[in-house]
Amino acid sequence: MRLWGIALIIDAHAHIWYPPSFSLEEFLKWAAKLGIDKLCVSKLPSLRPSSFSSFSEANKDVAEAMKAHPETVLGYCYVNPAYEEKAVREFRKCLEEYGMLGLKLYTDCHCLDPRVSPLIELAVEFNAPILIHTAHIQRRYIKGDPPTVSNSEDVAELARRHPKATIIMAHIGGGGDWEWALKAVRGVSNLMVDTSGSGVDLGMIEMAVREVGAERIV
Repeated sequence: MRLWGIALIIDAHAHIWYPPSFSLEEFLKWAAKLGIDKLCVSKLPSLRPSSFSSFSEANKDVAEAMKAHPETVLGYCYVNPAYEEKAVREFRKCLEEYGMLGLKLYTDCHCLDPRVSPLIELAVEFNAPILIHTAHIQRRYIKGDPPTVSNSEDVAELARRHPKATIIMAHIGGGGDWEWALKAVRGVSNLMVDTSGSGVDLGMIEMAVREVGAERIV
């Protein structure tokens, strides 16, 4: 169902989870009710740091969802960069065999960990975006999170180091200091911002447009 004329409505950051609490069919039914035409999804293993078997199985589940709903579901590959060459091979498999659109990184490794770089290079080769879970809070204020959590400045630095990559900084609507986060990334042209999250404050979207430009917002 199209709510806004002929424009496609795409959810750029969604997840599929584990039954019995999660049903893909119910999930897609609610997406349709909201007028969402396509969803870019990944599946995160329940334990971290994630094992190779857990993230490869999660990617198979995403591939099955893509196969079952090819008009609606687009998939992100999820890997733990600590597995180095095995992680790179899994990402390549997801791109070449499963037809996934890009890479999802969470908190298994800090985004500036050298083990992340080969994955970024492969993404550049395939013109695939990299979606990175991001804490929108200055490092000195981060309490209790593992050192592998990347903040907005870290993701901006990653994008500067890899200017040919398309980096997506996740969920400015997910809590934290989104004003600081937007200022941290405004001059980094290959870094995009996604607005997902459950804490979308008044003025957040407007500031994002002012600071980074509408063309860099998903």
